[in-house]
Amino acid sequence: MKIRVIWRAWRVVRLIPGWIVIYGTLIAWAVVAGYPLVFMLFTSLKKDAELYASPFSLPLHASWENYAVVWKYLQPCVKNSLLVTFISLVLALTLSMFCAFAFSRLNFGSLKTFFWTYVMFGFLVPDSVRFFPLVVFLTRIHLHDSIWALVLIYAAGGIPWNTFFLRAFMERIPSEYEDAAVVDGASVWQVFRHVIVPLSKAPLITLATFHTLAVWNEFMMAFFLTSSEHARTLPVGVRMLQGALATNQTGIAAGLVIVMIPMALFFVLLQRQIVKGLTAGALVG
Repeated sequence: MKIRVIWRAWRVVRLIPGWIVIYGTLIAWAVVAGYPLVFMLFTSLKKDAELYASPFSLPLHASWENYAVVWKYLQPCVKNSLLVTFISLVLALTLSMFCAFAFSRLNFGSLKTFFWTYVMFGFLVPDSVRFFPLVVFLTRIHLHDSIWALVLIYAAGGIPWNTFFLRAFMERIPSEYEDAAVVDGASVWQVFRHVIVPLSKAPLITLATFHTLAVWNEFMMAFFLTSSEHARTLPVGVRMLQGALATNQTGIAAGLVIVMIPMALFFVLLQRQIVKGLTAGALVG
């Protein structure tokens, strides 16, 4: 009996056009993924009394006061997050480009294997293992409770993956481009700057997006390595709101929206470039 029911259901499903199934699944997934974000946005526009009275309803009157209150606490944190994200991004991508170019194009004998193993070793060490040594090291060099400590950690943490990704891409770039540049009198630096870097634009944008999202939302390192307001990043600042605004739940929701919106817009605007970067390695040449 059960087999007959399953068979009849399968015959009905087979009659449904494939595009309806695909788009229906995507719409259902979008609703499931997007509902918490919409709920948080609506909560941030309510007052606490309205939230407790009807938590799932639309706000009767948009209350932008929550954002004004929260912004007083988070303004320094936003500045710190922007600085840490931008500087660590530039450092990570620049050093990764140099490393990937060296490993993919230069030949330096047996040292190449040694240095490649050393760089890839960063994949094998979890954050929980290197956390205590980092705290001790940064304290001794007087960088604890400083945005520069976070800059160095985030930049160094992104180098192994970025180098691995960029090396795989650069190895697919035809050597004829370099040969033509060398025939025209280009040096190694000129080949890197005028040939490799322009061709690597798509993967660079992809890596920049992933790095930005990871650093902007990173909490654990920032929480334990910073203790004062002048060094806190935005996720830590929102965590501190739970103490400063313990009775203002809608204000905390406003703080979460402030964290979420910039990266959501950033990802939406660059999603085409991200897809190009992920598929660029198969299309080079």
